[in-house]
Amino acid sequence: MSTIIKSMDASGNDGPIAPDGTPWWEITVQPGTHKPFGQERRLAAWLWFNKEIGDIFTMNELRGALGPDIVGKSEHLNRRLRTLRSVGWVIPSYKDDGSLGTDEYRLQAKGARYWLDEDRQAHKRFAPSARMRRDVIYRDGGRCVVCGTAAGESYPGEPDSKARLTIGHRVPQERLRTRGTADDIENWRTECARCNEPVRDEVPDPWQYDEVLAQVRRLSRGNKQTLLSWLKRAERTRSQLDRVYDQARVLTHKEQEDLIAYLRTSSGNSS
Repeated sequence: MSTIIKSMDASGNDGPIAPDGTPWWEITVQPGTHKPFGQERRLAAWLWFNKEIGDIFTMNELRGALGPDIVGKSEHLNRRLRTLRSVGWVIPSYKDDGSLGTDEYRLQAKGARYWLDEDRQAHKRFAPSARMRRDVIYRDGGRCVVCGTAAGESYPGEPDSKARLTIGHRVPQERLRTRGTADDIENWRTECARCNEPVRDEVPDPWQYDEVLAQVRRLSRGNKQTLLSWLKRAERTRSQLDRVYDQARVLTHKEQEDLIAYLRTSSGNSS
């Protein structure tokens, strides 16, 4: 039996107890609705009211708290913990802290009171709309800002590997939350699927202004002028042929065949 750590919520009610008199972590249906009460919400409530900052808990304790329906599903619980980490909870495991056992976690900081609707909505992840995604890709010139590859282009030395564009974060959302910084369109950038693959939380922060400026100062006058022109254009200077290729590359397959036939005729190249 857990020892409940008493706490008062914003309305002055006894924090651990839901309106129907049940501890929040034992609820399976959201009060006043027929909707399921998510396990992330139950897990957050259990940790908030049953663990103090600095306490260590185990996977078995989590299973016991959330019931027999998830017995043995460690990865399932790890996903739930990752959700809490994305809303301000700091819960290191043995991978982060060598003093912990492989089945142990430490509650280092409590984040959003995820079992409460108002707190959960306040920490809802920023998700750009389809139009915003198109705007980001257009803003970035239709190329991955990491490797410079455009949609459908082959990666250097890999003619059979075609790039697919998506959008990703400059700074991971979870890291922004720990700093109290909001996510917005300025934090999104065009990336090919390959550059977007690494676990975002393991990627270091992007270069900062002072760090880039130190490198710029080492450039020759000519290179500084070239860099200036690229930045003003918001792209590396490319020839007219490069730009026409970008346009031709996104034609339909039939249109590309027609264009190839025209080029063969007009250039006198039958191959």
